[in-house]
Amino acid sequence: MSRIFRDPLFHFAIVGFALFFLFSALGQAESDADSSEIRVDRETILTFIQYRTRSFDREMAERRLEALSEEDVNRLVDEYLREEVLYREGLGLGLDADDYVIRRRLIQKVEFLAEGFASAAVDLTDEDLQAHFEANKQDYFVAPSITFTHVYFDKAKHGDAALALAADALTRLNAERVPFSGAPGQGDRFPFHLNYVERTYDFVASHFGPEMTEALFALTAEDGIWQGVFKSPYGAHLVMVTSVSQGQDANFEDVKTRVTEDARRVRLEADKEAAIANIAAEYDIEIDLGPGAPE
Repeated sequence: MSRIFRDPLFHFAIVGFALFFLFSALGQAESDADSSEIRVDRETILTFIQYRTRSFDREMAERRLEALSEEDVNRLVDEYLREEVLYREGLGLGLDADDYVIRRRLIQKVEFLAEGFASAAVDLTDEDLQAHFEANKQDYFVAPSITFTHVYFDKAKHGDAALALAADALTRLNAERVPFSGAPGQGDRFPFHLNYVERTYDFVASHFGPEMTEALFALTAEDGIWQGVFKSPYGAHLVMVTSVSQGQDANFEDVKTRVTEDARRVRLEADKEAAIANIAAEYDIEIDLGPGAPE
């Protein structure tokens, strides 16, 4: 029995069944719009809350309604009545006819409803998640990263002497065993950051240029040792690298939360589109683009 509930065709059937009743309800709402009587009861307000929150979860709506004060409930009723009156007047004046904005809103509304019903039917197993992960491993690739601090000598300030100043500072910093935390106050102020912690190649390259970044990622991490001299478009640098991580495929358990979100989104979209396709199948569709149309 559990295999039946996980079958996508079963999901499509559930969504289609729910949409059938939805459209029946909408048909009833259209007939109500022709009446001058407006009835507001608990069901009306619960439905109103679900539309307002864009979450078709009755239990959630009931909890929200129960949590409201009498004043808040009365305000909610007033808001519903205002919308309902204006809606009916708009229909009565024919303002919905040939209005593309309204057409798009209705389309979006039905799509949202279809997605809401599809969401209730989605139940992903660990096997489903593992299959999604294996099929989309490139999306979870762990990019190379590096952690380092640096001492900077400004080319605009020192000119060609920046390289010589950096070379002298390299000898001094290592002789004095200046630690990672001792970088502040050394050299000149860099336009960006002093410390770079687990930063990707692209991020570092955006600050130091590709040539220096390539050289940094080729280094061996040596905590306590200053290395250089490196040139960027801004000047000369000495660096202390504490870690370099090469790119690697992610471990499933480490990214399971992301995989779950992604797999659920893909399944929801597939179920929604299948439900809409089932609706379209009920129509007799004739296409005539006239002479000159592509075959």
